[in-house]
Amino acid sequence: MDYNIEEEYCKIIQSKLDLEDFDGALLNAKKLLKYAPDCARGYYYQGLCHYALCDFDASINNYEKCIELDHNFAKAYYNLGIAKYYLGYFKEAKNYIEYAYKLFTNKEDKTACAKCVDSLEFIQEEHGL
Repeated sequence: MDYNIEEEYCKIIQSKLDLEDFDGALLNAKKLLKYAPDCARGYYYQGLCHYALCDFDASINNYEKCIELDHNFAKAYYNLGIAKYYLGYFKEAKNYIEYAYKLFTNKEDKTACAKCVDSLEFIQEEHGL
């Protein structure tokens, strides 16, 4: 069995996130990206960490970089929409979440689709979009 350092870092990062150790997860995501600067998941994880630490601008930058590297990274589109929402960019948020919904539909991820629908309904109810 081959050792995959990217996968190992992702496991470490996810375990830190599960423990709500966002600083530790962020540190490991940075290490991952130092090793593999074109790893979309590394930017996704950095985005999650920055979001959890309420640094929405940094979160957005990381989700955008993730999407630049992987145009089909549905979770990054969804989370980018949520981060945009918290900064008051409601129309952009809606657009990103709608796009995530399309990607999740293509993957037949019903749970993620339902989450998108809930978010879109909330934006509709709160902001008429």
